[in-house]
Amino acid sequence: MNLTASFRPGDKVADDGAVLELATFLSGGVLPRERILTLSWLDADDRVTGIAVPVRDVPERPSPEDAARFGSVIASVTQQSVPGGSVVAMLERPGEQSVTAADRAWNTALRTQAAERGFRLHGLFVAAGGAVRPLALDDAA
Repeated sequence: MNLTASFRPGDKVADDGAVLELATFLSGGVLPRERILTLSWLDADDRVTGIAVPVRDVPERPSPEDAARFGSVIASVTQQSVPGGSVVAMLERPGEQSVTAADRAWNTALRTQAAERGFRLHGLFVAAGGAVRPLALDDAA
């Protein structure tokens, strides 16, 4: 999937508000019926690269193996295609918009992988119940 509507490759994502807008754009403004983790990369200057990868069949909670697999993919794409860049992760799931224990587990897993594998997690968001919410460091399990 390439970003072509509200955000185009080269667009600057200058602040937290713009990252939230990008996450909202990635969610497509729909009520998710399945769990999808969409990963999108920004270059070293915080510009949209146009790389967006939706991953379907995402487990409710990441196992250590799931976390390692996602961390490996994110680190590999970042190092090979977007050196010095960062990733924005959007977890779409059915249900209420409040942050769940499973959301917190994903937050912990991805932040741990970022620290262990040396990639920058620019933002992690949850789309559920018609809303997009950021997951902050203190939202980790």
